[in-house]
Amino acid sequence: MIHTLLTLVLLVSGLSGQTTVGACTGDVVVGDPFDAAGSVHRLSGGAFVPVAPPELGKGDAFGWSVAMAEVDGDGCDDLLVGAPYADVDGKKDAGAAYLLTSKGAKVRLTAPEPQQDAHFGWTVAAKGNLVAVSAPYEDLADVKDSGAVYVRRGEAPLRRIGQDTPDVPGNPEVGDQYGWALAFGAGNSLVVGVPYENDDGDGVQVEAGKLDSGSVTLLADITAQRLSGTKWEPPDRAAGDRFGYAVAYVEGAGIAVGAPQGGFVQLFDNAVKPTRKVTGEGAFGFSLAASRDGRLAVGAPFAGGTGAVRILSVADESVDRLLTPGQGARFGWSVTFSGNQLVAGAPDDQPYGTMGIAGRNADTVELLKPPKGAEFGASVAS
Repeated sequence: MIHTLLTLVLLVSGLSGQTTVGACTGDVVVGDPFDAAGSVHRLSGGAFVPVAPPELGKGDAFGWSVAMAEVDGDGCDDLLVGAPYADVDGKKDAGAAYLLTSKGAKVRLTAPEPQQDAHFGWTVAAKGNLVAVSAPYEDLADVKDSGAVYVRRGEAPLRRIGQDTPDVPGNPEVGDQYGWALAFGAGNSLVVGVPYENDDGDGVQVEAGKLDSGSVTLLADITAQRLSGTKWEPPDRAAGDRFGYAVAYVEGAGIAVGAPQGGFVQLFDNAVKPTRKVTGEGAFGFSLAASRDGRLAVGAPFAGGTGAVRILSVADESVDRLLTPGQGARFGWSVTFSGNQLVAGAPDDQPYGTMGIAGRNADTVELLKPPKGAEFGASVAS
């Protein structure tokens, strides 16, 4: 959820220097998945306070992905965190996700049938009491890395959705990595990015046509007993574009899909009809985030020597602007909005990674550095 960045009321746990996981006002969280088992921090008055973690194993990559929403309906935000390198039931790197509630509960989510190297928790998304977690490296029989998405409403069991699910567009093929990117859209819809899908014609084919051109699917209602969806691929797609690497939903306007290797972002209306195509450099479209007032942040972490974020207005492209930090590395690797402010991660900024903040009309970026870490800023959410 999007809030005012620096107005924070934190619920302090019994652990010194750590917070519980929910906040009833604004919040920004930052993931550092390579800090030992991984870590997540909140921004509090310009300082970073670690979130009290669940029980973790070495190298779990807790904080690889983060999302916030009022999942349990108590009026306070809850935190969903991916740990895609966690071992589950003896299966290495099967992956897990953790729902950390404002009441202090720590709920561990795993695939009903965990697979080794499936990396469940690679991407997470939340909207109200809806939760989605991807496992893009999950195999389907002998179809390696075809990928899957798991969804649930409230405390219901996880529901698996893949390209083999009845009425879901597409075919499960080797290396598709279905679910690499996720974003909730209007109502109960879910946007699913499939950046490693090949443009190889109808039917199940492997390593034919344009490799890794990518696609995106909009599932109309993930709570429906019978699913339906719309799949879209760029008509001018090229091998290696990786269309679907990042996805976002702009409230009231439609979805946005990034293709960082192709250097473009495609905007759609609510009927999944393409509208505006925006191009850029430096892996433009690597990350995406939408604000409630119709703006879209597009990360280009390999632009120049530091990375950059371009702010687009869906309604008025004349006010588009580019933000660069002036120093650091990989700024724009992750992006989110908090009220009128942009928040972007720069995880390769030495020595520990950095988070950058820019006001709505600011021309400069304020860089905030943690006291320690590894790749701080690899994920951000608000």
